[in-house]
Amino acid sequence: MIRRLALLFIVLPALELFMLYLLMNALPFGMILTATLVVGTSVSGVLLAKRQGTSCWLDLHRHLDRGEAPTQPIANGILILAAAALLIAPGFLTDLAGILLLIPPIRRAVIAYALFRFEAHRRRRPTAMSPSGIIDV
Repeated sequence: MIRRLALLFIVLPALELFMLYLLMNALPFGMILTATLVVGTSVSGVLLAKRQGTSCWLDLHRHLDRGEAPTQPIANGILILAAAALLIAPGFLTDLAGILLLIPPIRRAVIAYALFRFEAHRRRRPTAMSPSGIIDV
């Protein structure tokens, strides 16, 4: 867990700064164009996240109106919120991750992977259930 946090808070920002430095030096009028790209991707990504978030909110209400469990809209909403947070953070790697999370097929794959990992973790952990699977109260 500490390695993941170190990666998140030390390595990722350093890599983002390095990429911004490389881009700034590679482009003519590098500082202005790099700043414009960073701000442009953030603004356009947040607008797209807002649009998809609204759609997700309406989908959540459709599920609730039909009496269905809104698990898929909730999972989509969480990933859209994560995408918006990544898009607000300055940098190109975080913007790329945020944009990828706004693509519905990729979001579905991330949700499927998370459910697979959750189920595998749940199977490995011992439960308080009796061997027959029945819990006596």
